[in-house]
Amino acid sequence: MFSKSTEYALRASIFIALKASSQRKVSIQEIAEGIGAPQAFTAKVLQQLTKKSGGIIASVPGPSGGFYMTEEAKRKSVYDIIFAMKESNVIESCVLGFPQCSDENPCSLHYEYKELKIRLISLFKGKTIYDLAKTSKKLIPVNEQRN
Repeated sequence: MFSKSTEYALRASIFIALKASSQRKVSIQEIAEGIGAPQAFTAKVLQQLTKKSGGIIASVPGPSGGFYMTEEAKRKSVYDIIFAMKESNVIESCVLGFPQCSDENPCSLHYEYKELKIRLISLFKGKTIYDLAKTSKKLIPVNEQRN
């Protein structure tokens, strides 16, 4: 449904929520290995999540630095990550890609997809990063899991 960038952003956010804290940061290498993503790609994704996301991921430069997530950030919605990755259009736009599709000028799937779209947006806005982290512990290889 989403691009690899957004999939990695979601998985990286879960990994960081589980593994890191303000006292224990995780490196790009550790995150990339933990989510099964290339390190350079992971670095670009994390850059988007730290600069343009309103604080989903925090970073500290230097040898003892790394990435972590505040408790407040863990309460951000999954939709916030999707929005930060500039992919909210994937669920909000016309399923067939018609820019002029609307209730007044519907495509052949408009009304059926509209119901699904409302449910998807509600799902992504209603689930927090912490919610995903709690239920994804078995999917993310984490030695020291933190809430």
